Amino acid sequence: MSRSCNLVINGRSVEAGIGETLVDAGLGGWTVIPHDCCSGQCDTCRVTVVRGSVDDQGTAEGRTVLACQATVAGDAEIEFEEIPAMTKRTGVVSGITHLSPDVLEVVVELTTGFEYRPGQYASVKFAGFPARDYSPSLRLDGTMRPGELVFHVGRLPGGVVSSQVGATIQPGHRVQVRGPFGHAFLRDGEGPVVLVAGGTGWAPIWSLAHAARTSQRHRDLIVLAGARDLHELYMRPALDWLVQDGVRDVIGTSERDVVWPVRRGRPTHYLPSLGLEDTVYVAGPSGLVNAVKRKALATATRCYADPFLPGTQSLSLIDRVMRMLQSPAREARAAVGVRSPALSPALRSIQADRIVSTPSPSAAALTGQRRHTSASN
Repeated sequence: MSRSCNLVINGRSVEAGIGETLVDAGLGGWTVIPHDCCSGQCDTCRVTVVRGSVDDQGTAEGRTVLACQATVAGDAEIEFEEIPAMTKRTGVVSGITHLSPDVLEVVVELTTGFEYRPGQYASVKFAGFPARDYSPSLRLDGTMRPGELVFHVGRLPGGVVSSQVGATIQPGHRVQVRGPFGHAFLRDGEGPVVLVAGGTGWAPIWSLAHAARTSQRHRDLIVLAGARDLHELYMRPALDWLVQDGVRDVIGTSERDVVWPVRRGRPTHYLPSLGLEDTVYVAGPSGLVNAVKRKALATATRCYADPFLPGTQSLSLIDRVMRMLQSPAREARAAVGVRSPALSPALRSIQADRIVSTPSPSAAALTGQRRHTSASN
């Protein structure tokens, strides 16, 4: 039988066994450490080891470990930042709008409010489909009405869920939202904030940027957002919003079809050199996230990451039956439609849009040397 140890979690002492994961040890003592995937991917359960003996199982970043993987190795004390309690809410899709050819804005109107911190994500289940993780965000003009959640959904070829948004999934479709989850939420602080997004990773980054400009205007903000193709740089109106709000260092990047002031390449090509005073938030494809995390780790810079991984869960038997039952209603709603990307002024005037501000001295120096969701299907 495993030897018992004393594990202190946010000041509360629980009895734990050698080899137990920190999450399991907490649950055994009626103390919940926030967690979601329990596979070491989502970062929701990252905790700080204050003292004592913990086997990090290869998840250590500074003094932090993933509690779903790290195990008890002796008496120890750990801490985590309090986040809103996990809840379940129901609602309906109230609007779907094309932001680009392959990105849709999906607005869900809830029956009861949903509390989260900017940068967190939620598990979203459209009736008849498996759940997918999406990050609550804002409309690209910076607005969001009370009682609603705004998601940016990237359509993936063959995606079980994303390919049906705007088709089977129309306004009026029932939705269940569970959460919040995620460790990459906005913290208080004094130093510069560096925000990096790829593709629909802009959803949590936009939420973070808007919150920082609302509640932490004393902090310098550096924003880097990229897409593979210029037409997929859907966040350009939001980048304009930041520029007009006084953020000097805002850079949009594209790997193809570049038109100034969009820069050619990826966000990592323009990431400034990092320092101990900086705080980095990154969201998007795992390749981008890992590249930014490596650069932050090399300079001991605080980095909060939200990697987007493809969803793999297929339709269950219940989901397949639900889809069959919804087919007549879907045909009746076909006339509702989804706003076409051709209606987007940002896409009609792609060469006329202002995307980033005139580079400041620090932004101009980003070439070469630097200062400082869910794309699920």
